[in-house]
Amino acid sequence: MISAIEAATDVAGQFGITSTDPVLLQETNNTVVWLRPKAVVAKVAVRAHSQDEVRREYALASELAVLGAEVARPLPGTWPISHSGSGFVVTLWERLEGPDRVPVAPEVLAGSLRRLHAALRRTKSDLPSFRAMVVKASQALEDDLFMTEVHEADSELLQETYKRGFVALESAQFQECRLHGEPHNGNRIMTSEGIRWIDFESCCIGPLEWDLAFQPDEVVHLFPDTDLSLLALLRRLNSARVATWCLGSRHPEMHEHGEIHLSLLRQPSGDSGRLPEIP
Repeated sequence: MISAIEAATDVAGQFGITSTDPVLLQETNNTVVWLRPKAVVAKVAVRAHSQDEVRREYALASELAVLGAEVARPLPGTWPISHSGSGFVVTLWERLEGPDRVPVAPEVLAGSLRRLHAALRRTKSDLPSFRAMVVKASQALEDDLFMTEVHEADSELLQETYKRGFVALESAQFQECRLHGEPHNGNRIMTSEGIRWIDFESCCIGPLEWDLAFQPDEVVHLFPDTDLSLLALLRRLNSARVATWCLGSRHPEMHEHGEIHLSLLRQPSGDSGRLPEIP
């Protein structure tokens, strides 16, 4: 069986990029490989359901790069390739130097997020509704094989959260805009030139509060028009979404994150607090 790393190096070779020491950086939703010694990162969609997402991500990021947005840039002269030997879809990106998950001043983070949203408003790529991500997670609860490790009481809590949340969304009023979809600490890198946003697979259309649900309260307060009731609702729905995927993940290290989000859902609706760090 061809591995994701092999597929990444094969596709890179098609574009004249030779990697003699590829390094696995991440393996959760997709597999991410640093094609050392080149300053190139490959994203490999090994699951059929994520292949359209990485193609859409590449198209949107290409638009954002042309606009000069503060984002990771697709590698010029490349495009998504369906690897013939494995069927995996591979995209290539310029590697960014700098750490993720570092503390950032609220004013800096809020400013960068505003500029990202402004750039997103100028893009044309088709984006799904944020609701689709939540619905997809809720439907995963019906997959007994996927949720085999989830306790019955936790499954019931998640189902009830989705049920109440969807009803509340029906009566909520808000304006929709183009969003990053998951702008948490793990999806930004602090480079020498400032914040650069990565991972656009979850870009969507929805209320600003969906992106703000990932931010600490200090950042939220810098968006004075925030609907705090809507924010609280979306934080709970997002915690249910993250808990679902993390608890059902084949990666044991993800389960801890799922438990953190379950603990938030066990709190009263008005006491959810801010969203914790998400992998």
